[in-house]
Amino acid sequence: MTSIMLVEDHAVVAEALVRLLQERGSHKVVAVADSAEAAQERLAGLEPDLLIVDVTLPKMNGIELVAKLHETHPQLRCLMLSGHSAAQYVNRSLAAGARGYLLKEDIGGILEGVKQVLEGNIYISKALRDV
Repeated sequence: MTSIMLVEDHAVVAEALVRLLQERGSHKVVAVADSAEAAQERLAGLEPDLLIVDVTLPKMNGIELVAKLHETHPQLRCLMLSGHSAAQYVNRSLAAGARGYLLKEDIGGILEGVKQVLEGNIYISKALRDV
């Protein structure tokens, strides 16, 4: 079973994602953090297969978090989750070390995104592929 850590500051979104990942995707969400700082603390002692990270977080944003984690945990795969569809967010996320970018409006694509990133591929929400 794949272990996932979720970094999302909106509790309702986090709860829905946990439910979706565990019930439909047969994944285990091992931790949920509501900020980049909390994620760094929670990550100590955990070895998740994947982090799903919201781009917009309080204080340190998700892209900055992924860049830091890419330096300290280069093997850790990260999938960005965002409401931002501008190409600059996608490009900055991938440059920081993320392996995918999922729009919140494409939440149905999360299971495919998780699958693709875990297989070593890069996943971009369908709506952004022509950006």
